[in-house]
Amino acid sequence: MDIRKIIKEAMVLFVITLISGLLLGLAYQITKGPIEARELEQKKAAYQSVFSEAEKFVTTDRLEANVADHEAILSAAGITGVEVTECLAAQDASGNVLGYVMSLSFAGSQGPITMAYGWSVDGTTKGIDILTSTETAKMGALADEPEFKSQFELVQTDRFSTDDNVDVISGATVTTDAVVNAANAGIAFAKYCAKGE
Repeated sequence: MDIRKIIKEAMVLFVITLISGLLLGLAYQITKGPIEARELEQKKAAYQSVFSEAEKFVTTDRLEANVADHEAILSAAGITGVEVTECLAAQDASGNVLGYVMSLSFAGSQGPITMAYGWSVDGTTKGIDILTSTETAKMGALADEPEFKSQFELVQTDRFSTDDNVDVISGATVTTDAVVNAANAGIAFAKYCAKGE
């Protein structure tokens, strides 16, 4: 085989790969900002939906420290498998803390789920909203339906349970249990945050 032909073909392949990589990088840079902005707007809308009375949502150094230590906080409450990725104080127009909103990540039956959760300082779960999910349509994806989410709206409880106050989604027990566990993580985490107020 001719060595010059091999080198020529390798160079052509290298140039094609280089150009393709540069084009992919450019496409990523162009779409990155709008995607992040859309995700931020989606999260803000979800926070407003789970705590409609709040005028603003703010973070503090203490809340950020709690988020960084969320594993230990939840473990002390007997909860595992949930990651708190953000927690903000829900405030009225005067800056009084009404409660907390947070973003929770956890595993469903088909993959990761991200959920917004709202909790009032009077101990009431304000609501949940599914931000992202890969659950099966007409089964686990029903966790994002109003009929299911309404079970978590304006409920004053220390713990949700499929034995007590949450109906299981038919054919989606794993998803139901995961959402219930995440809501319980939200309660435990918010109570911990409220202790420092």
